[in-house]
Amino acid sequence: MRIQTRQPTMALRKTVTVLLLAILGSAAVARNIENTYTIKHRDGKRQTNSTSVTIIASSAASTYTRFVEDIQNVVDTPDPNGIRVLPILGRGGGQNFRDILFMRGVDMGTTDADYMRYFKQKDPVLYSDAEQHIQYITKLFNAEFHVLARKEFRSYTDLAGSKVNFWKPLSVTALAAENIFRLLGIAVIPTNFDNDLAIEKLRNGEISAVVRMGGAPQNDYIDVTPEDGFHLLPLTDTNLPEERFTNVMESYVPTALTHEQYPQLIPAGESVPTVASGVVLAVYAWPEDSDDYQRVASFVKAFFDNIGQFSDPSRHPKWREINLAATVPGWIRFKPAQQWLDANKMSLIGGDNMRHKFEMFVQQHQSTSGKRALTNAEQDKLFEQFLSWWKGQGRPPRD
Repeated sequence: MRIQTRQPTMALRKTVTVLLLAILGSAAVARNIENTYTIKHRDGKRQTNSTSVTIIASSAASTYTRFVEDIQNVVDTPDPNGIRVLPILGRGGGQNFRDILFMRGVDMGTTDADYMRYFKQKDPVLYSDAEQHIQYITKLFNAEFHVLARKEFRSYTDLAGSKVNFWKPLSVTALAAENIFRLLGIAVIPTNFDNDLAIEKLRNGEISAVVRMGGAPQNDYIDVTPEDGFHLLPLTDTNLPEERFTNVMESYVPTALTHEQYPQLIPAGESVPTVASGVVLAVYAWPEDSDDYQRVASFVKAFFDNIGQFSDPSRHPKWREINLAATVPGWIRFKPAQQWLDANKMSLIGGDNMRHKFEMFVQQHQSTSGKRALTNAEQDKLFEQFLSWWKGQGRPPRD
């Protein structure tokens, strides 16, 4: 018997065709969805990177890191077209200086103004034109020199031959401590413990003092209590050769630590004389025709446009010291920052903000000099002098 195979019916052929078309269509749709996702993902990544900047700071408890966090809180925005500010924990001023110059992915950072001179002297070949590659956006604040010691050490000279913690190598603290003790002619034995370990070793008597260069008040001392028996050493000419003390005063700004900053360490109504140095927000000087330059220029505008928000009580109190127009000797200001200042100079002068700066100036002058309080007439005259000086700070640095 011959077996006959049945031929597909017209309806079956149509069904198969429809199924094949559906499968092919689904694959095409899937490819389109995948391509759309890939394009959007790529565009989103490009957009995010074109508006993101990084700022390297210091340890989590430092004033430098608090300042960078404040900048993030004010300037950073989730808006796709807004500026993203990404803080980075760093090792401190000297390493930050080098990281801004050499490390990929670091746009800006906090560092001590004195590092420009320090590195140019240390390696004149490598850092010969450093000011062309690392520049400053603004001076942020003065960093005070703290020496926390056990009570039996009453002066800097008492520390001679003792172990004194200089914090991390190449940090602002290490540089300042090395320089100040050298200028004073006092030889100590430096150690480089992190702050928490150093405080514990101070309690145990393994070291004699802990040095910290940073904006007061320092969060590093938050756990220090009167029961620890520590105090902050005053930097005065007592027991010091006059020329040694003069050398320090010529290299740093005289200032004082107050009871309001450290109520657990300084009695009410008293202060501890010391010195300070300037901390700057430094930036890598990208070529002007680069995307990186435009990213940082956009950040500068957003930062300066919102400078008034940093006076809010929720921000670090040292924001009240900031003067965007203040120049930094030995440094070149980043061009977008100078352009913003040139366009907004008049709006920075006068008003309550200037009066507040003046009052801070008078208070610091009286606390460090010990002079009597000024009369209203004397304050008005001094304010005119102060205002004239402050306007002069807006001049671009000389080449």
